[in-house]
Amino acid sequence: MKKNISLSLDEELIDRIDDICKVSERTKSWFVKKAVENYFDEIEDVEIALQRLSDPKSEYISEKQLKESLKSNKPGSNSRIGS
Repeated sequence: MKKNISLSLDEELIDRIDDICKVSERTKSWFVKKAVENYFDEIEDVEIALQRLSDPKSEYISEKQLKESLKSNKPGSNSRIGS
């Protein structure tokens, strides 16, 4: 079930929403809904990352290790990350 909410935004932000709505032919409601959904997705990702960081049993690899692993796992290769 959908419910309505009311919010106040700065005029500049409303103008930006209006501009993108004109170009995309989408409604303000659609854009605000998508923005909120994306924000929550990002926040949830951050929460998961923080939980993993605080878990002493979590294993990590460095960016360098990841890049090396990806280079060695080119298509057709039978090796796997971490093996």
